[in-house]
Amino acid sequence: MRKIAVGILVFEGCQESGLTAPLDVFRIVDALSAAGVAPEPVAFEARFISIGGGLRRTAGDLRIQTEPADVAGLDALIIPGVHHRDVADLLYALTGLDAEAAWLARIAAAGTPVLASCSAVFLLGAAGVLDGRRATTSWWLGPALHERFPKVHLEADGRIVADGVCVSAAGVTSYHDLALWLVQRFAGEDLRRACAKFLLLDLDRQTQTPFVIDRLMESPRQDLLAKARDWLNERLAQSVRIEDLARHCGVSQRTLLRRFRDTADRTPARYLQTLRLARAKALLEDTALAAAEVAAQCGYADVATFRKTFKLRIRLTPQQYRDRFRRGRDAPDADGG
Repeated sequence: MRKIAVGILVFEGCQESGLTAPLDVFRIVDALSAAGVAPEPVAFEARFISIGGGLRRTAGDLRIQTEPADVAGLDALIIPGVHHRDVADLLYALTGLDAEAAWLARIAAAGTPVLASCSAVFLLGAAGVLDGRRATTSWWLGPALHERFPKVHLEADGRIVADGVCVSAAGVTSYHDLALWLVQRFAGEDLRRACAKFLLLDLDRQTQTPFVIDRLMESPRQDLLAKARDWLNERLAQSVRIEDLARHCGVSQRTLLRRFRDTADRTPARYLQTLRLARAKALLEDTALAAAEVAAQCGYADVATFRKTFKLRIRLTPQQYRDRFRRGRDAPDADGG
């Protein structure tokens, strides 16, 4: 039987889900492997490790006994989330994890896969191992990750992104996805899919875009961007000219474009589209308006363009989005979605 050694990095104040969720997956995988699902029997061996070893406390005050961190003998490493209340708290917590970041840089340089989800991706960023690589994180932390680590190529809507030795995932529940990624890498797709069925996990969902709550996106407030956003939100149903927006913000069009690129990583037109789609999602969730009415209130000249744009950006049709996220269950069909 082939054994796969997976280190789980434990540090003071880490989140418990990154420690326990992989263990649940590995136990199921081991049982399925023993039952003959995999062509070659495998056993995943999880090891709690820390800088220096010894007892560590999680954010929920669980005491975890760990062994000293060592690159030798590890087939992969999982990093649990960094507990935080908001982005400022997360960035402050990172300042106390310099030793962990330095060790992560060494293990990544040695070629060992390192896997992180949600806030843990920031620790990979602090280690410098994501520079020049593609990565994702939870949708609400995406803007802050982009600002703090601009050399990272953020795939904001990705569910799981692998680039070289670095594997990143979206929300905190994505530790199941990361564990299953390891199963696929070391034991094959059949065992991964069998385990996913036991856990009732949807392997075909490739994006986190439908789950975004735009008003909760975490990003340091930028005065010009905030001024532009407030002005645009009042005119979502209207035709908007960039010269009028620049005049309202008190800057030239060239400065406006540069500031949007630097602070929002998109053009004003793309930003306006994001605001319009956020309004559309809210209307689909909270009202019984038909798709044509939603389109009109969000500044789309015709419903066909609205449906095409919505499907392209949100990865669901308007009707599919309403069916999944509407607050009441009596909303009529949105004209076929």
